[in-house]
Amino acid sequence: MFHAVGDLAQSLSLRRQSASAQSDVMRLTQEMSSGEVAHVSEHLQGSFGQLADMENRLAVNEPRRMAGAEAATQAATMQGALELIQNRLTDLSDRAMVVSQASEGPALASLGRSANQTLGTIISALNVEVAGRPVFAGSSLNAAPLASAADTMAAARSAVSGAVDAAGVRAALDTFFDMAGGGFETVIYQGGTADLTAFRLGEGEEVVLAIRADDPKVRAILKDTVMAALAADESLALDGAERVSLMRDAGAAMRAGLDQLVGLRANLGFAEERIGHSISRNAAEHSALKMARSDLLAVDLFETASALEQAQLRLETIYTLTARTARLNLVNFL
Repeated sequence: MFHAVGDLAQSLSLRRQSASAQSDVMRLTQEMSSGEVAHVSEHLQGSFGQLADMENRLAVNEPRRMAGAEAATQAATMQGALELIQNRLTDLSDRAMVVSQASEGPALASLGRSANQTLGTIISALNVEVAGRPVFAGSSLNAAPLASAADTMAAARSAVSGAVDAAGVRAALDTFFDMAGGGFETVIYQGGTADLTAFRLGEGEEVVLAIRADDPKVRAILKDTVMAALAADESLALDGAERVSLMRDAGAAMRAGLDQLVGLRANLGFAEERIGHSISRNAAEHSALKMARSDLLAVDLFETASALEQAQLRLETIYTLTARTARLNLVNFL
């Protein structure tokens, strides 16, 4: 018996085989380029438990890595700002202790101008931002925590305007900066009264970067710097001896404030160490999970390359057969 295959049936058969070969080539090419299987369900034989656990742990790990990076950036920014303040305050306190041993004169006026400049540097450092968010403003995410140096000095002059000696200036500044509801809290500090939300670094582990510009230690630094600037302020009705006394008190207070500032930086350093450890730990966990996932879904590149070559050869053969079939006609057959 002679069984013939119709032209339409033959065409459909070749088209179906061509589509299957093309699909195999595309799948194998994808597996060669990615190193992972294209059909996960078939590769794992429907057992997704291990893969799902890895995917879930990677999903949990990612926000921890992001939180660690954000915390590290903020902590480094805070540490840099405090270092700048410490350096400027050290220089100012040293000069204040030297000048305060002399009588009123050009040196005292020059030091007053330096104190004004240092106050501006300190306030700028405390108003620093990371990604548009002030880092020393606590829970407040929009406004800079401190008013400008000019506004601070204007408010301080108003607070001490009635003082006639160094003791009166010191008492007025204590009230202005330290009293609850005083001028500092109502006029100068514009940040939040609560700390920023803790950064979650891992399971049951978090870190709070809780240094605000209204911290008592920071207030003391600002107050001492303002005191040094006021010692040479011509608007105050103080004689030369009282100005020198005020500058001497400011220098001594700044020396004590430096110790407090070192303590702040040390606590921040401990937080940075914890953040660094968490970053290393989360990075190691991420790498281990990615490697385990890759091993689970990896393909044998040698076998895949061989299969790809066979699929390409099969596709070329189908194209050749299709071309030859298309050229068949009765004249050529006879």
